[in-house]
Amino acid sequence: MHQPATPLNKQDAVTSPGDHVEERKFVRRLVSIAIVVSAVLITLYVWGTIERHPRTDDAAARANVVGVVPRVRGQIVRLAVRDNQLVKEGDLLFEIDPDDYELALEKAKSALAALDQQIEIGRAQDEELKFGVKAAEAGVQRATAQLKQSGDTLHRLEPLLPKHFATAEQVDEARTKVAVAAQEVTAEEQKLNQARAQLSQLQTLLAQRPGAVATVKQAELDLSYCKVTAPFAGRVVNLNISGGAYASIGVPVFSLLDTTKWYVVANFREAELRHMAPGSPATVYLVSAPNQRFRGKVQGIGWAVTPEGEIDLPPAGVPYVKRELNWVRVAQRFPVRIEVENPDPNLFRMGASAVAIIDGPPVR
Repeated sequence: MHQPATPLNKQDAVTSPGDHVEERKFVRRLVSIAIVVSAVLITLYVWGTIERHPRTDDAAARANVVGVVPRVRGQIVRLAVRDNQLVKEGDLLFEIDPDDYELALEKAKSALAALDQQIEIGRAQDEELKFGVKAAEAGVQRATAQLKQSGDTLHRLEPLLPKHFATAEQVDEARTKVAVAAQEVTAEEQKLNQARAQLSQLQTLLAQRPGAVATVKQAELDLSYCKVTAPFAGRVVNLNISGGAYASIGVPVFSLLDTTKWYVVANFREAELRHMAPGSPATVYLVSAPNQRFRGKVQGIGWAVTPEGEIDLPPAGVPYVKRELNWVRVAQRFPVRIEVENPDPNLFRMGASAVAIIDGPPVR
């Protein structure tokens, strides 16, 4: 007859509630330890990433801005652009009244033409004047020879007068001839000087011609400066005048924003500068378009900023980076200039807020 199985011990069949509590505590400890370890690892990873790839939101888009300065003065008779207009290189910006400069050019051309006419007359008389110089030189030589001969005769007669080998009348006549010969030499020398002066007038006129030509070229340049064109492709900014305004030399009429090249100037803490160098790749985001990423590279790192609270300030032109806190000593920030490689001309604006991230060391 089949015997029934012996029932299990009650302690073996049923686990005590205390064991479940201990298991749950153990699991919670493992989960807690895993969470702490994960947090530490994530913190170390994030810290290492931030340390190796500095990031800052203290950045702004920049572009080169050039003041449009006229090189001549006068009334603006035509304003060919409007504020914020996009222009191409060589496009007309504005025109200054050219009447005065056209008149100056005509005057310079007239003076050059008159000078050329005098030069032609001088060249036509050149051979005659050269012959006159040679004739005058021959006259001087002849008069000089006559003076020498008269002087020699006088010197021979004067010793003979006391010995009565020559009469006083002969000596007086010889002295008269010497005086006349000297006057003739003087007269011939004056003729020679006059002939040489007339001949040198041509050389003087020829020497004046380059200056007259330069005056014409300068007048042509001044006339061309009346039309002010765009030196590069860009956008007109700060245009606050109308046609009829007076333009002065060296005073900007408005500004032109160079849209062909964009930068982001990012202010990094001084401790972060060791992780970057000129040529380091960077990533740039605009606050106005946070979903678009722009590539860039570090062009340069600032070497000077205006120290805050200093008495002896450096010369003007050094950038000033405002501290985030005034009541506690914080790390100084230095401007880092990042050249954007793929700027979107429809998004980048001068002064737009940006975020910059340094992706690593310079690419070799």
